[in-house]
Amino acid sequence: MEYSEIPTSKISGSGRLTVPGHGIFKISGSGRISPELIKTSGSSKIPGGLKVGEVKTSGSSKIEGDIEAEFIKVSGSATVEGSVTCEDIEKSGSLRIEKDLNCESAQFSGSTSIEGFGRFKKELRNSGSIRFGEDIESEGPVRFSGSIEVDGKITAKSLEGRLGRKDSNVREGIEADYVDIRPGRNNWRDEGYLITSDIVGKEILLENVECNNVTGDKVTIMQGCRVNGHIKYRESVQVAPGTKMDSEPEKIE
Repeated sequence: MEYSEIPTSKISGSGRLTVPGHGIFKISGSGRISPELIKTSGSSKIPGGLKVGEVKTSGSSKIEGDIEAEFIKVSGSATVEGSVTCEDIEKSGSLRIEKDLNCESAQFSGSTSIEGFGRFKKELRNSGSIRFGEDIESEGPVRFSGSIEVDGKITAKSLEGRLGRKDSNVREGIEADYVDIRPGRNNWRDEGYLITSDIVGKEILLENVECNNVTGDKVTIMQGCRVNGHIKYRESVQVAPGTKMDSEPEKIE
């Protein structure tokens, strides 16, 4: 990636730096700015449209448009008024991306909101609450603990979820080779539910899930589930006593 032309600078206290063609850095705290690294501590505003090596922010930060970087690390609160494209992103605290997220891998803790879609070449790991306004697509695993809300569909190599007390919702269904969704604690009655439409996979294990249809090779339905449509399996099926379902499981070829 060819980096943006940014004058190398250090800011201590309260300061500004104008980047021709992009906008103005505004920092109250401290900052180091160069094409290879943008690092801020305290309160900062970063112009959009930049391509840099690394972005590291702590405190409260705002990126006023799209950002492209090899590595992004956020500690504290951050808002991106555009899309994020990167290899790896790590975040602890609060993050809001107003458009899309494209990356190799992401590791989040705290509260995360992506208004557009999320695409991951390797993996997505999340602890806390996370929301996507559109689809999630991952060539590798998606793992979450807490709550997840997706206004589109999850398509991944695998999906592993440990539910918190707040309900989760995946509006347009789940498709993954391996699906394992259950409460994060032993007592399923004390935890939230995941609500979705259709679940399609090879090996599927569900607990505290309400969905329309389940189709897989090996299907295990544990306690706290409701299937409003059909359960279809190719190799094996196990259904916990008391499971609410509209019809008996059906073996398919």
